[in-house]
Amino acid sequence: MLTLLNIKNLKTQFQSKRQSLTVVDDVNLSIKEGETVALVGESGCGKSMTSLSIMGLVPTPTGKVDGEIVFGGVNLLDLSEKHMCKIRGKEIAMIFQDPMTSLNPVLTIGEQLIEVLTYHQKLKHNEAKEKTIETLKMVGFSNPENIIRDYPHRLSGGMRQRVMIAMAMICNPKLLIADEPTTALDVTIQAQILTLMNDLNKQFNTSILLITHDLGVVSEMAERVVVMYAGQVVEESPVDVVFDKPLHPYSEGLIGAIPNIEGEMEKLTAIPGSVPTPDQLPNHCRFAHRCPKAFDRCFKEKPSLKKVEQFRFVRCFLYEDEEV
Repeated sequence: MLTLLNIKNLKTQFQSKRQSLTVVDDVNLSIKEGETVALVGESGCGKSMTSLSIMGLVPTPTGKVDGEIVFGGVNLLDLSEKHMCKIRGKEIAMIFQDPMTSLNPVLTIGEQLIEVLTYHQKLKHNEAKEKTIETLKMVGFSNPENIIRDYPHRLSGGMRQRVMIAMAMICNPKLLIADEPTTALDVTIQAQILTLMNDLNKQFNTSILLITHDLGVVSEMAERVVVMYAGQVVEESPVDVVFDKPLHPYSEGLIGAIPNIEGEMEKLTAIPGSVPTPDQLPNHCRFAHRCPKAFDRCFKEKPSLKKVEQFRFVRCFLYEDEEV
């Protein structure tokens, strides 16, 4: 499979009056055509900021993005805002985590979806309206003809989330970035949306970057898992092995916190402490103060991301002698 997205040494920083804060630090990530990659980690690990960097939506002038984000052979960081507007929504689409802040409150749902089609696919208004109704029906609306006349504030949180998903999928993008796509949805609609994303992946060979806290969704949807902590990638593994044999202690903690409904009930693992904020990042391993396996070196040096098995990478001194 050809590589659709290739991120090299991505660094996203914000400049305050006193200092420069790094929220995404030296991230390397690739996604092949038709592949689904999951980006996981606690809140504050840099997952959403990585996706905003890809989309060119990091706030300026305080935000700065360095490195390379190569999509279809073109470095997106070299493109003008006008050029990026033609790519966003058409070739790269994103399901945002908070639909209320992403939908325009003074436009109807229909106006916002129709605008996407008339701008990117040059459809006439009637054709765009017909496709809008069809897409809303696909994401679970039983009365799309009425929904297109409603404003965002008249819909429930789950309904607004489905509108966001429809907006992201309506142009059949090459890359779909899904930031917690099933937030605020009930279990039935969650399953329907995940099935819809899978169908999009298979029918149009759409690549998916899935950002989620739900490791159950990861096991069903993804082919590879990238674990982030405090702005850095700490592990990358195929999904079929990471649940049985996680490498990084942080990955072990995340998987250990999943309830097991089969067999005897076991005590869940709790990771002590919290993710350090960008202004409190230590000058050594960022997970050391929470890690049950930390030793002296972890509090003195910064580990680098190393390949330890085929298709497996980890940022941890425990695997220093296993590099391949």
